Amino acid sequence: MGKITEALKKVSDERISRIQKKPEVQYIIRKIDNTTIDQHIVSFHDAGSPVGEQYKILRTNIQSLAHTKNYKTFVITSALAGEGKTITAINLAISMAHDLDNKSILLIDADMRKGKIAKYFGLGSHPGLSELLKGNADQEGVLINPGIPNLTVVLAGKTPKNASELLNSKKMEQILSYFKTRFDYILIDTPPVMPLTDACILGPVVDGIIMVIQAGKTQRDIIAHAEQRLYQARAKTIGYVLTNIEYHLPQYLYRYVHQYDGNYSYEEKAAAKA
Repeated sequence: MGKITEALKKVSDERISRIQKKPEVQYIIRKIDNTTIDQHIVSFHDAGSPVGEQYKILRTNIQSLAHTKNYKTFVITSALAGEGKTITAINLAISMAHDLDNKSILLIDADMRKGKIAKYFGLGSHPGLSELLKGNADQEGVLINPGIPNLTVVLAGKTPKNASELLNSKKMEQILSYFKTRFDYILIDTPPVMPLTDACILGPVVDGIIMVIQAGKTQRDIIAHAEQRLYQARAKTIGYVLTNIEYHLPQYLYRYVHQYDGNYSYEEKAAAKA
């Protein structure tokens, strides 16, 4: 048994080493100049790219929930830090804002300890959720237009000493109730589930939880533990987003994705070859 354990540990260590040494892949085909928005926000810089299309699929799935179950408020979280939840929340919010139905989208940074939405949008210091919850700002005063039609952002604000208690207050429920009357969809980026309780606090007062999981990093038992914590808090997990997936895109499909909008469909390509 000792040799088997050592062999399994060696394989595990080698796999972790490969993941850590993996070079960063550039998924963006185009980058918009003269903007402060981070290039990782694919839905802004290159919405038609293969990765951008995945966010559109996620958007469609959420819209179907809105039509069938009237869902409109969602928490975006993860089991651990560094799984891509904030990037996912921003890309999803922008993709939803780009929809031709012109629905109004509100993105709230509820990670009042390490909020990064301001950084990714290139926004400066501004009163946010913490000031709103402490009564130092009003609802309209924290709303920011990041320059994207149909999208409004509420930043995290200054780091408070009692973030969890503020989120667990009646004030937070009142704020959400007010924003529901102002916006068609509300996306809330929270801290990860395992180290902090914030997602479990907000889970019961929203329509659903979307869990972001990084492929090749997060272990199944950790995900199961995070799900159990949400379940015990009476939060409803409605879907999962798997990030950091590597897959081979067949050449014919790659051409199809990038030539479809140029009036050069896959069927025409196949006919020409035939």
